[in-house]
Amino acid sequence: MSHKKSALICLTALVAFVAVIALAGAVKIELMPYPPAAPIDEDASGQAILNYVKGADKTEVQVNCLGLEPQMEYTVYLDEGGWNAIGTFTTRKNGSGNFHAKLDGDHSGASQVAVNNSGGSTVLLGP
Repeated sequence: MSHKKSALICLTALVAFVAVIALAGAVKIELMPYPPAAPIDEDASGQAILNYVKGADKTEVQVNCLGLEPQMEYTVYLDEGGWNAIGTFTTRKNGSGNFHAKLDGDHSGASQVAVNNSGGSTVLLGP
């Protein structure tokens, strides 16, 4: 095996190891349909991942949803002693949608995550 190939393998392993360590502290929150919301597919679901990156003093927020109304705008909220809107996303034709944001500071302790429709009604909530 060449020296360059060995170095590339070691570098790849190191990057993968660092990525695993960074995600090890991530908080995963399952999002389920919020009963008063209508109409919403009873199979609608989602997951929010809150990953605080200490060295950068930022929290990466990733929200992935399925089964929502197609091509509609939704707002993501965090509950940190009060609800704060952190951004919006628009679903695709199949009702799936994704949201990603980097927030200053540590928000990994948010007690709940909500996804609201354009009418302001909560459609997904977790935990």
